[in-house]
Amino acid sequence: MSGRRLRNLLLLAIAVGVGWWFYRDQPTLSGFVDSITAPLLGSHAAVKESERKRVLSDATNVISQQTDENVGMLRTGMSMSDVRELLGNPDKSVTLSEKEPVRVRWTYLVVKRDVLFEDGHVSSIALR
Repeated sequence: MSGRRLRNLLLLAIAVGVGWWFYRDQPTLSGFVDSITAPLLGSHAAVKESERKRVLSDATNVISQQTDENVGMLRTGMSMSDVRELLGNPDKSVTLSEKEPVRVRWTYLVVKRDVLFEDGHVSSIALR
């Protein structure tokens, strides 16, 4: 076999291989770009790092927006009068249930807290 025939046979094999690849995968330009960038953009490490930064940013915002240091002293089991002494009058008060147990929710906009009372005592504290 001459060198020219060998080269033509090799080119034919490459052309058949590329043709078979097109037939099997039906590649597109966007699919090709996605396959190149997926390892970089779709990695779990990049997602975890991004999520960690978001959580830290949210925590920093909450800490920097707390204007009243007394919020840290707010605890479950406190009475309504104790909370009123600590944080002042609520911006909004809603009676959720008048049956036993009586449930009332106080909202404090400045410190971004919702305080839920059951039978006159704090049962839960939620960030707004």
